[in-house]
Amino acid sequence: MDILDKLISLAQLSGKVNVKCEFGGQWAVAHSARAGQGIVHIVTQGSGYVRLANQAQSRLVKQGDILFFPRSSEHILSYASHCANCETYPTAYTQGAFEVKKIGQQADFGLFCAHFYYDPHAELIKSLPDVIFLRLEPQNFTCFVELLNQEAERELIGSSTVVNALSNVLLTLILRTYLAQSDNQPTGLLKGWQDKRLKGVLNAIMAEPEKPWLIDNMIETAHLSRSQLIRLFKQHLSVSPHVFLHRIRLQKAAMLLKQNADSVLTIALATGFQSETHFGKAFKKYYGITPSQYRKQAVSDNSK
Repeated sequence: MDILDKLISLAQLSGKVNVKCEFGGQWAVAHSARAGQGIVHIVTQGSGYVRLANQAQSRLVKQGDILFFPRSSEHILSYASHCANCETYPTAYTQGAFEVKKIGQQADFGLFCAHFYYDPHAELIKSLPDVIFLRLEPQNFTCFVELLNQEAERELIGSSTVVNALSNVLLTLILRTYLAQSDNQPTGLLKGWQDKRLKGVLNAIMAEPEKPWLIDNMIETAHLSRSQLIRLFKQHLSVSPHVFLHRIRLQKAAMLLKQNADSVLTIALATGFQSETHFGKAFKKYYGITPSQYRKQAVSDNSK
């Protein structure tokens, strides 16, 4: 499991491709910001424009483009580059696993929308910009869209399971493509990981955060001096090595609280904490609730 696999796992990502849009004529659709959520637009037909709420200029988007808003930043999609006070409201109906949204009699712009949910503290999400624009390899894009269209047009058994699984594939492809493009400059952990001097120690910490990591272990793994290690962590991750380790331990603990029924003490020890009391205080300070409350909240969310 590489660092991207680890980050996706710790982020507790779940998602679904659950909306298909068919817009025609003069249209504009606004998307509001939503905490703990991300949204992806996959343009499958025609062209339009997107503008973020904090930007004056719109950007052309066309068939084959993918737009990923990791924090669901407020934005508007429209038929024209300048579209003041022209928001339109689509009609909606359910078709298989999708909610289909339509504007106009004949569609000249189409897209699928995927929604993602994650741990708001996730290092992965912190490392990404407000919006990512990219195009997948043509064969990957074509195959993906064909599968979605098949599920949307035919009410097949197990359709929801298929499209939800596709959403995880989609997000991984987006992140892989984004990281492979040399002109992109991630921040935080991903930026640090791209620095060869930190890559080894970050991989080691992410692989086994429960180990009794001391600064001496870290500098030995990184082949750096103490001052170099601390400086590079501050430069790329804006925190000390031990603060980073502490965050990763807590995020792994949160993941385990959701995934299995082990006792809080067992999870505390499995993630590098010396006692349940120490773990409980640290967890509440970071997440705002106790480990037990976090687990109950997760069970409640899953039952909805």
